[in-house]
Amino acid sequence: MILIMYTCFYIKMNNKFELSSEYALAKILSVKHYTNTLFSFKTIKPNKLKFKSGEFIMIGLIIRGELVFRAYSICSPTWSNTLEFYSIKVPNGLFTTFLQKITTDSSIIVKTKSTGTLVLEALKPGKRLFLLCTGTGVAPFISIIFDPETYIKYDEIIVVLTCRCSQELQYFNDKIKQMTKEPHIRPYAKNKLRFYLSITQELYPYTGRITWLIKTGTIIADLMTYNFDKMDRFMICGSQQMILDVTDLLKSLGYIEGAINNPQDFVYEKAYVS
Repeated sequence: MILIMYTCFYIKMNNKFELSSEYALAKILSVKHYTNTLFSFKTIKPNKLKFKSGEFIMIGLIIRGELVFRAYSICSPTWSNTLEFYSIKVPNGLFTTFLQKITTDSSIIVKTKSTGTLVLEALKPGKRLFLLCTGTGVAPFISIIFDPETYIKYDEIIVVLTCRCSQELQYFNDKIKQMTKEPHIRPYAKNKLRFYLSITQELYPYTGRITWLIKTGTIIADLMTYNFDKMDRFMICGSQQMILDVTDLLKSLGYIEGAINNPQDFVYEKAYVS
């Protein structure tokens, strides 16, 4: 049995923990395992939690008597009454070894203050928004493509997701199917949302890593769209090396990194890059 409770400042009285006001207990509502290494889970959304699309929060567990927590991007849209997260199962990983065993009888602790650099306010106005991601790096972009504001700000939103095998695309495909049935977002996304799914380790209609797809012009040709220009904006999330490679490439093409206090052409999630 896993005890799942966390607080930065806690008092133990009569074998119970009291949470400080900046944390909340969130009951697990559902868990879905997609592959041997990927799963998602939903929790109740604490009333005091407010977040922007693309942000992350800290979620915590008590593991072998120690307080352990990690940053997890929120997949849910801001208007949802639940929180959703998408996780990899790290082999022998301290945190995910326990996290992957949660059930609807479990709860986690969430910090009710969100943060992150993948927010629309950090980008200058533009026409196309490219969401470039690998693996579970798609998580914050699920929140973003379920946000009506995204479609108000941009003429076209293009998700570019690269995974190792086609089975790892199931979570994203499930979210797209959900979108087609969701009246909150379906009218906004219609005729504006596009996606390009690429695989690196098996045969698939589209193959190749994101940097190669951009450098060779393959992605532009496959999408049958116009070349990158000064009105394109980019968000990047994935492995540390992927983020470094893609941001270096964008800089070489003349794009400038942005921030909330200095909106520019692209942003990436700095929490996942040491």
